[in-house]
Amino acid sequence: MRTIIVVVGLPGAGKSAVSDILKEMGIPMFRTGDVIREEVLKRGLELTIENQEKISRKLREEEGMDAPAKRILDRIRDTDNGLVCVEGPRNIEEIDCLAGIGNIMLLVVEAPQKTRFERLKKRGETRDPKNPEELEWRDKKELERGTEQLLKTEKYPRYVIENTGTLDDLREKINRFLDKMLG
Repeated sequence: MRTIIVVVGLPGAGKSAVSDILKEMGIPMFRTGDVIREEVLKRGLELTIENQEKISRKLREEEGMDAPAKRILDRIRDTDNGLVCVEGPRNIEEIDCLAGIGNIMLLVVEAPQKTRFERLKKRGETRDPKNPEELEWRDKKELERGTEQLLKTEKYPRYVIENTGTLDDLREKINRFLDKMLG
């Protein structure tokens, strides 16, 4: 059975950086956020934080709380790799859905809110918060959606990475995680 590394954390914590590093290591990577962004565009909407939040909620109302995870199951099944990465589930239902096709290992990425805001500001994507208040709003929406339960769950094996250093520091922490997980 395959192992699915599920990368979770609040906006700006470094989920994408972790997932990109895992992808560089040859581990296939899938993002649930891509499902939401695809759906926003499919519905003819502008790719904004507000529209992503609206469609995220609507998609879960229409298809269930695990809708984003369900939509990437076939993509995961199409890979022959026994180890894959899924970035960004927002609730335990999504993790439970993924557990149907593999063993779950949660990789929780954490960073202080100030650090996360600075990262998002530097990233400069149109969907990113423009001020600390917007980040607080986004955090609140994420936590309400189920991320709070997800970050604290002990239902699945979990490993926490405090991401406050350089990319090299992060690579080293990911290597330690992989050694522990695969060792």
